[in-house]
Amino acid sequence: MQIPRFFCLLALTVSFISVDAQNSVATSREPEKKKVYFAPHAKVKKVRKPNVKHTQRYEYYERVEKAAREKQRILKKLSKAQFSDPRYFGHKRIPKRKPFFKMRYCNECGIRH
Repeated sequence: MQIPRFFCLLALTVSFISVDAQNSVATSREPEKKKVYFAPHAKVKKVRKPNVKHTQRYEYYERVEKAAREKQRILKKLSKAQFSDPRYFGHKRIPKRKPFFKMRYCNECGIRH
């Protein structure tokens, strides 16, 4: 009976050793790092953005900018005296005040002056 015990003991130790070896290999394994080789005079490729001017977004911003410029132009025109001073009232130049007996009805503004 000595021999079968020996073989059982031997089989158990071999199986434990193989399981420990597999676990140690699995735990000690780290992700392999890739080796990167750099060429000394490698050419760098330049990435150029396409010069596309006919996209919907581009055309939208063009319309918005054009409307803003037009509004600025109108505001500049309206800030002139002809439009901001009430004495002009539809005239390009201020109408002269005449004596009451020389006053006439104005076709532009509908007032006598």
